[in-house]
Amino acid sequence: MKDQNIKTIRFPVTADQKLQKLADKTGLTKLDFFVYMVDYFYKSKKDPRDLNDELLKKELVKRTDTIIGFIKMMEEELLKPLKKDGEKIIRVQGAIVDFFNEHIITHNKEQKIAYSNQLTKLHSLDTSVKKIEELQVHKTLLKARFSKILEYYIKAREQMGVMTKQAEKDNLNQSVREQLQNL
Repeated sequence: MKDQNIKTIRFPVTADQKLQKLADKTGLTKLDFFVYMVDYFYKSKKDPRDLNDELLKKELVKRTDTIIGFIKMMEEELLKPLKKDGEKIIRVQGAIVDFFNEHIITHNKEQKIAYSNQLTKLHSLDTSVKKIEELQVHKTLLKARFSKILEYYIKAREQMGVMTKQAEKDNLNQSVREQLQNL
């Protein structure tokens, strides 16, 4: 097995203490921590002297600006037209509701009153038709009875001759009049 400790680095004791604390925090040996630290700076291309990490800040600002630009573009292209369309739909729906309330509901109330009046008139017509039918039946019966009385009178007059007494003629007339009165 090849020894990995080919190179050595000298650094102050305070740096060694800091390195030991960092390694202990991460659970690594000082050597493993140093190797990972070198890989980190190599891959991220960061300057270890830059404590404020200006490159990272610049990259974050650049990405933030890109995201904000994207959001503004989406707002202009999608959200504002969507909001305008939504407001337009709300206004149109409000107009529809107002029209409905003004015309349709009023019309429905008028129709309800008209139907109620029509129903009352239909009941009245129904009563009148029943009365007319009843009177028609009564009229037919009256005609039939009158026809019988007339037939009786005609037969009785034909049976009377020239020699029939006036009293019999008066009795016949009186009898027919009473029958007509009883109709």
